[in-house]
Amino acid sequence: MTLLAEVLAGAVAPGVYEIDDPSESAAIGDLVAQRGWHLFHLDGAGIVDKATFLPAIATACGFPEWFGHNWDALADSLRDLSWVPAPGYVLLYEHHIAYESSPEWSMVVAIFEETTQRWERAGVPFFVLLR
Repeated sequence: MTLLAEVLAGAVAPGVYEIDDPSESAAIGDLVAQRGWHLFHLDGAGIVDKATFLPAIATACGFPEWFGHNWDALADSLRDLSWVPAPGYVLLYEHHIAYESSPEWSMVVAIFEETTQRWERAGVPFFVLLR
């Protein structure tokens, strides 16, 4: 069973995972939708720093206009998601390697991990899949 299949089957705890699934992004989206969850697709090509990351994730997640383009606003927005209610969420972040070498990456991962934990405490699965 692939990690993606384990995620969708509820066989692994919500969290941040690197996946090596060769499926097309649209196919992953279809699988997530079949589960009744919502997929956010973030294409990280060209993301190298905070200035390029925050607008890209805001667009990918459909953040409201009030999004403040800072780390606190990112954390707040990922914890809210009232504009896209769902019984579960998957953030598929592709091409993250360029940003991974930035000193800011640890902040991004910390926000992702905290987000998955908060949603899990609320009984809602939230996964970040890095591919």
